[in-house]
Amino acid sequence: MKFNQFRQFFFLSSIILLSSCLGTTTVTTTSSDPAFVSLTFAANDSIPYIGTAVFTLVDKTIVNLDSLPYKTRIDSVTPTFKFASTSGAILYYPLGNKYNKDSAWITGTDTVDFRKAKYVKNFASDGKTPSIKYGISVNVHQVDPEVYTWSKVTGDLNQINATSQKTVVKSDTLFYYSNDGTSAKLNLSTDGYTWNDQTSKLSGLPVNSPLNDMIFFNGKLYLTQDGVNIYSSSDGFNWTKKAVSEFTFKSLAYVLNGKLWAVVQNNDLSYRFSSTGDGITWGVTAGTIPDNFPVKDFAAVSYSSSTGKAKVLVSGGYSATDNVNSLKTNWSSEDGVYWVDFNTENHSLDTLAVGGSVISYDNKLFAFGTRRINGGNYFKVSVDDGLSWQRPDTLRNRLPLDLPLRNYQSVVVFKPSSLKGVQTADKKDQILKSNRIFIIGGILGTTSHSDVWTGKLNRKNFLRQ
Repeated sequence: MKFNQFRQFFFLSSIILLSSCLGTTTVTTTSSDPAFVSLTFAANDSIPYIGTAVFTLVDKTIVNLDSLPYKTRIDSVTPTFKFASTSGAILYYPLGNKYNKDSAWITGTDTVDFRKAKYVKNFASDGKTPSIKYGISVNVHQVDPEVYTWSKVTGDLNQINATSQKTVVKSDTLFYYSNDGTSAKLNLSTDGYTWNDQTSKLSGLPVNSPLNDMIFFNGKLYLTQDGVNIYSSSDGFNWTKKAVSEFTFKSLAYVLNGKLWAVVQNNDLSYRFSSTGDGITWGVTAGTIPDNFPVKDFAAVSYSSSTGKAKVLVSGGYSATDNVNSLKTNWSSEDGVYWVDFNTENHSLDTLAVGGSVISYDNKLFAFGTRRINGGNYFKVSVDDGLSWQRPDTLRNRLPLDLPLRNYQSVVVFKPSSLKGVQTADKKDQILKSNRIFIIGGILGTTSHSDVWTGKLNRKNFLRQ
């Protein structure tokens, strides 16, 4: 940078003129303090409103820690700099920039190409205090935050042809159980990528239990067998049995409002809901289940609605008469007792085959499985709490062609609680492995699989949300 030899004279003789010219970009409260106060961008066709970019000072660099949205243009921005005191401030550029010079006075009206502006130097209004030079960094997201990235993690975790399998999340760990009627297997992972065989630690878990209704509630895992026994485990390894006599379990269904719910059959053969608050004492609700409500092998998800209301959605499954084709239903409830069948108004989910999976992710619901008619892949999304379902935008959320959707897959969302609120770069690798969807195993025809796939919304990878 070259200044003419009269620069100092210019400063002393025109301080008042500069202050008045730069009044829209500076504030003068202390005559000898040239420190940075703030930077804002005026709204334009790329930056929708003032305040989109929030700048702060980090190690003498003016930077927006929250990146501007994907594809935001910063080549023609009108900035407003504020300093504690100023008689003028200069932006510095690399030689050969579009201004054909390496510096420019900040006027408050000119547009600036912040792809190239590297530093700003401010001079205090007293003309004596040394100037301060700050680096400038304007961050813009380089990937589309609304795109989902899917990939295969690993091949089969075990070699048995399982008749039943289920993955649950407990204590920031993924537990993958499987059995073939004669033996049971357990694989564990703390990140979804590295899995360890922990079968030798299993104790008390029946080798012929249907695992698809295993559920996590109040720190324990629960599972039913033969209708009269319920098994529980606090560590996922050691299981204990408790028998019930007042009814027959048909399936453990969901967790809602601090209770574990099940579909049961009373001694009078009526089907009802039963719930427990402690996993030990079960009560039967008044009234029977709705007509055509599934009793087993349905997909269920508990979640918070967009308004923060606890809800549960139950889809597909077998009826009390083992009729699967009649259950073109999609039930929603806020209390576990009163249910609304969305399918009476919208039939967009009635082709999901038995053994499907539904999850809540990014304030949406996703359904995975196979089609009830021809067995093809089934992947749909709902943005209205399960009332209507559509195919995802294939430009932003397309499953790999070699990712086969099956019946009785485990689809879980994994976000270790230990990473809640993490913002630091040293946790970046852990953040990349959290907030992920994992699709594990499943059964296609008479053949089981135990491969692992994962997907994630790009926005969930950002250090700051």
